[in-house]
Amino acid sequence: MKIRYTHLWILFLCSIILSSCSSSPSNIGVVTTPEPVEDLAEQGQVLNVVTPDKVTTTSDTEPKYQIQTRLTDFHLINGTTGLAWGLTKNALRMYQTEDNGETWVNISPAANVKFGANIKYGSNIFFLDSQNGWIIRNAQGTTETMLLRTVNGGRNWKISSIPGVENIIDISFTSIDHGWIMASSQTAMGKEEKTLFRTVDGGTKWTKVMQNAGPKAIASNTAGSIPHSGYVMGLNFIDSLHGYITTKDLGVPKLFRTEDAGTTWSESKFFNRNKFGSCSSFYTEGPQFFAGSSLKGWMPIGCSLGNTSKNNAYFTTDGGLNWEFTVFNLDWTQGVNQFLPPVFINDKEGWMLQDAFLYHTLDRGKSWIHLPQSSILEEQLVIHPVVVKLEFINSNIGWILLENSDTKRSLLLQTIDGGSTWEVL
Repeated sequence: MKIRYTHLWILFLCSIILSSCSSSPSNIGVVTTPEPVEDLAEQGQVLNVVTPDKVTTTSDTEPKYQIQTRLTDFHLINGTTGLAWGLTKNALRMYQTEDNGETWVNISPAANVKFGANIKYGSNIFFLDSQNGWIIRNAQGTTETMLLRTVNGGRNWKISSIPGVENIIDISFTSIDHGWIMASSQTAMGKEEKTLFRTVDGGTKWTKVMQNAGPKAIASNTAGSIPHSGYVMGLNFIDSLHGYITTKDLGVPKLFRTEDAGTTWSESKFFNRNKFGSCSSFYTEGPQFFAGSSLKGWMPIGCSLGNTSKNNAYFTTDGGLNWEFTVFNLDWTQGVNQFLPPVFINDKEGWMLQDAFLYHTLDRGKSWIHLPQSSILEEQLVIHPVVVKLEFINSNIGWILLENSDTKRSLLLQTIDGGSTWEVL
């Protein structure tokens, strides 16, 4: 028996030696890439990705690879350039296209910068143009709030901390130097402590310009702070001095204006509840000013009654000093997309999606044209019923992001004919 075990042990050692000898020497020191594992939670958009130095080429022979990612938001910069992003295992995955979605460049920050929730444009991310952008990563555990900045279209990101600030809810920039962030804390019982910070060097340093936290600050509301009551719904600056903050106080939207870069604020009277009939609740975003204009802008105002809702808007032609209420002549709607706001590119032209139908106006919503039904959009709305976002950059180019919350899948589509037909990007 001892001899038999000895023979078996010798055979075992020989098999180890032979297997080692049969290994290819070229594999020594090489780290192999594991086969991709299908993750149903992260499936979504299929993008053709190219390396940054190849993005300006048009040759079909240039190396490309496909990635599949779940997108949660996007932003159009111009007629050919846009951004789209989502989170994969708490790491931000961001891509930029400069050819209407034919190819994409991965401009993601380092994967070790973890995000606790999806980032939303205007709240956690802001791009001034295709090169200059900022991302907010709010504090997590023992880590401080971070600001990520790029000046070369996301090829590189510079990271800096914002000490003492835990929850930033809005961000706005008017130039590569001038920007603002709104921080919120201790929200309860219809009240919110609000602190506004300003930068004049692109985000390297931040100065506190308005704070309503604490007894003294609450008492100073009449001196020009944003009231302690109500929650911030939107922040938007139109130049280095003038900006707006929208709040919702006891269910009613309110608008505040500054003329000194955010130090003092005064309420702009614009909302008249009597114009909304029997509406029981309201929803809005911050004012949006049209590209190239600091005078003309608009603000969507939606209202609900029971399980139905309706969108209307306010428009301004004098920089927000006066606001004109405009009734949109469309029916009340319901369903998963009933709170989707309309989209306007100037003070006349806009779009609104109701059910699977897209409507177009050229007279500020007084009349709407029912656009031809897009078979692709109709089919994809059945598969991805939730419309995350609709955005147009001009009269022809628009994107729409669809999602299926149950399967955790998303799909980004584009139109180049003003919304009549749609194709998957």
